[in-house]
Amino acid sequence: MTGDEQFKHEVLRLAGQEVLTCIQCGTCSASCPTANLMDPSIRKLVKLCLEGNKEEALHNVTLWLCTSCLLCTVRCPRGIRPKAVVSALKEIAEQEGQRGKDAAYEEFFLKQIRDYGRIAELELTGQFLLVFPQGAVQSMQMGLELVTKGKISLETEKIKGRDEVKRIVEELRKA
Repeated sequence: MTGDEQFKHEVLRLAGQEVLTCIQCGTCSASCPTANLMDPSIRKLVKLCLEGNKEEALHNVTLWLCTSCLLCTVRCPRGIRPKAVVSALKEIAEQEGQRGKDAAYEEFFLKQIRDYGRIAELELTGQFLLVFPQGAVQSMQMGLELVTKGKISLETEKIKGRDEVKRIVEELRKA
């Protein structure tokens, strides 16, 4: 089995054999709320997998832009789960050491849940902007609006039962 065939086989194992029935109609891409940011589109990503094009399927922004809204899956006329293809590709990419820019955000997010039992929006944004400064203007605009409307607290409150939350997070990391 060639590398291309092995890649296709692994994607199908993770995403489901029904991916083989894709007719490339584009409904998944037309349904996607972030399609305008994706390159390649979800439809093209499925095609790349079916062609065994590992390099192009794994090294793109689309993997990391999927919001997991599942509109692609709900609207697919063939019952394919394009989101499952994205998840399969992310899993393969992560196994190969590739991480999206959101990986840092996820780490900060999880650390706050572990330490405080909740999210401290201001601190989380500050930590993330240290590793992804390109988002500063947008974050500041949104943050100011949320603060003035009372939607974000400038103080980090700790909840009761933090030790239990910390224990749960640590157990999940072991799994």
